[in-house]
Amino acid sequence: MILQYTSVLSNPAISALSRSKNFNTDFLITYLVHPGTAIYVGYNTDLANLNRNLAVDPLTNLILTRPHGYLNDGRQFFVKASYLFRF
Repeated sequence: MILQYTSVLSNPAISALSRSKNFNTDFLITYLVHPGTAIYVGYNTDLANLNRNLAVDPLTNLILTRPHGYLNDGRQFFVKASYLFRF
């Protein structure tokens, strides 16, 4: 499991950067049959303080952020299988 928190806490008096916060979670399970052959199952989710109701910032072309709370802007569930052919 990987947890990651990223934030930009800029001072609007001295910087044009928008304030942003992001929290990302990754989870991966591996079943190893033998070396080179495995099945992977994983899940990823991303939370950011984006607000879809606000206008786009003309300088950065990004959606402006709200100060509190998070919006789930991406989820992914995946299954992967790899197999080693031996000759």
